[in-house]
Amino acid sequence: MQFLYVFIGGGLGAVCRYMATTAIGARFGRMFPFGTLLVNTVGSFFMALVMGILLSLAKSANMLPESLRLLLTVGFLGGFTTFSSFSMETLTLINGGNIFLALANVCANVLLGLGAAILGFHIAAAL
Repeated sequence: MQFLYVFIGGGLGAVCRYMATTAIGARFGRMFPFGTLLVNTVGSFFMALVMGILLSLAKSANMLPESLRLLLTVGFLGGFTTFSSFSMETLTLINGGNIFLALANVCANVLLGLGAAILGFHIAAAL
């Protein structure tokens, strides 16, 4: 049954990632991978928020709903975030001679992703 939760969440997350990156690329162009940056940042925020809420539930109710964790974190957010896309887009920028954009992409994904995770965890702790 656990595989089913991951499968369903992963499929939904991948479809949402495709929709988000396509829409962002159409809106802002494809010179810089803003779509991947957005999904990695949003995914980092929600991963920390969901895990923070689940950890809070585990402490207060003395149980962690494993099916919910698998569906949302391993499944949906695992399918939604795009580290492999991030890596390939960065390599493409480097191979295209856009070293500055490649470094900007790395810094933006790491800093915004970490910042979003910190924010999500603090919001979850405050709930």
